[in-house]
Amino acid sequence: MAGWSTLQLTEFFSAITRAGDLGSAARTAVQRAAECTDAEVAAVVCDGAVVASVGLGRNPDPAVFTRLAAGADTATLPGLGPAHVTVHVLDRDSDDRLIVARADEPFAAEERQMLQGMGRVLGLALRGLRTLDNERRLRHEREQEAESRLVLLQALERRERLLEALLRVQRAVNLGRPLKEVLDAITEGATTLLGGAAVTLALRDSGETVHGESAPVHIGENPAGALVLTGDAAGVPEAERRDVLAAFAEQASLALTGAHTLAAVHEAQHDPLTRLPNRTLFHQRVEQAVATGARAAVLYLDLDLFKQVNDTLGHAAGDELLRGVADRLRAAVRETDMAARFGGDEFAVLLEPLTGEQQARDIAQRVADSIARPFDIAGRTVHTRASVGIAHRRAGRSADGLIEDADFAMYRAKRSSPGSCQEFLSAAASHANSGAGGGDVSWPLSTISSA
Repeated sequence: MAGWSTLQLTEFFSAITRAGDLGSAARTAVQRAAECTDAEVAAVVCDGAVVASVGLGRNPDPAVFTRLAAGADTATLPGLGPAHVTVHVLDRDSDDRLIVARADEPFAAEERQMLQGMGRVLGLALRGLRTLDNERRLRHEREQEAESRLVLLQALERRERLLEALLRVQRAVNLGRPLKEVLDAITEGATTLLGGAAVTLALRDSGETVHGESAPVHIGENPAGALVLTGDAAGVPEAERRDVLAAFAEQASLALTGAHTLAAVHEAQHDPLTRLPNRTLFHQRVEQAVATGARAAVLYLDLDLFKQVNDTLGHAAGDELLRGVADRLRAAVRETDMAARFGGDEFAVLLEPLTGEQQARDIAQRVADSIARPFDIAGRTVHTRASVGIAHRRAGRSADGLIEDADFAMYRAKRSSPGSCQEFLSAAASHANSGAGGGDVSWPLSTISSA
C-alpha cells in the first residue's frame, strides 16, 4: 500500500500541477480521491464554499460538508444515507478541507494516510495557485492602472486642445472678425479635434438636412440649426464626440446670437432708407463729444426743392434722391465725422475733431457744393441744394442745445438765403464781434456763402 500510495501521490501532484487554476485543481483532486478509494462522494471546501465535488450533483448544499469537522468518521449524506467519511485539512493556516465519503466500509489507516498526503499536496498546490492568481491580479490591476493613466493623460491632452481651439474662436469674436470667419474657425476647430472628420454647420434657412451626430445651435432662445459630424470619427470615443460637438455648438450659438443682436442694434440705430445713423445714435455721439470737451461742431442740413421732386416725380424718386444725398454726404465728410438722417429731408453731421472754426466752415461748404451738383433720378436730371446751419461746441452747452443751435442756424439760412451755410453765434460772441455792450440777447448769423 505504501508503494501504491506513493505512486498515486506522484501522479496526483503531476495532475494538480498541470491544472493551472484553483477550480481545475480542486476538480482533479476530488476525482482522483474518489477513484483511488472507491468512494461515492468527494469534495473540496475552501472558505466555506464547495469549490468542486462529485457524487452529490452540480450544486450541493455547502452545509453538507462545512458541518463536518476534522476527525469526523461518519455522517448522513443526501442521496447516500449513513456513510463513512474522512476529513483532511489542506493547510494549517486555513480551513480548506478535502472530504471523502463511501457507504460500504470505513477508510483504512493507509487510505486515510494517502488522502492526508493528497490533501497536503493539494494544499500546497492551492497556495501556489492563489499566489499566482494574486500576482496575475496585481499585474492586471497595474496594467489597468497604467492604461487608465494613459487614457486620463490623453483625455487631458484632448481637453487642453479643446480649450485652445475655443480660445482661438473667442479671440476671433473679441477682435470683431466677420461672422463667416468665426463660424469657419468653429467648424475647423471641431474637425481637428475629431480626428479630421468633417463637421458642418447646418442652419435652418440653408436647406441642409441633418444626418449623423449633431449638437443643436440657437440664436437666443430660438433653434437655428445644428453642428453636424458628417465624417467618420470612429477613433474618438462617443462621449468625447458629444462633448466636442456640444462645446463648439455653444460657440456657434454665441456667435450667431451676437451677430443677430448687433444686427438688431444696428437696425434700431440707423435709418432704413439711407443706412445712415439715425437721430438717436447721432445724439449719443454728440453727447460723447460734449462730455470730452473736444473741439467739435454740428452741421444741420435741410434740402431745398425736395417737395417738388416728390410731387412731380413721385415718392420713389424722392427716396432715390435721399439715398443719393446720403452717399454724397458720406463722401464729403471725413472718416472721423458722423453723418446722420433725422427724417424727411433733414440731415446732420458731427464734425470731430476740429483744428478750428474755419475747418468746420470749409467742410460745410464742401457738403453744400457736393449736394448742389445735379442728380440723375429715374433718367431725369434733378437739382436740389442744402441749407446748412453750423453750431460750434461751447462750454456749458448740452448736446440738445448744440443740435438746436445748428437747427436754428439752418432755419435762418433757409429763410434768408436758401442753399447757404450760416453759423450760429452766441450773444456773447456777437457782442464781442460788434463791440457792443449790454442790451438784449440776440441770435445774429453770419452768412458764409449763398447760392
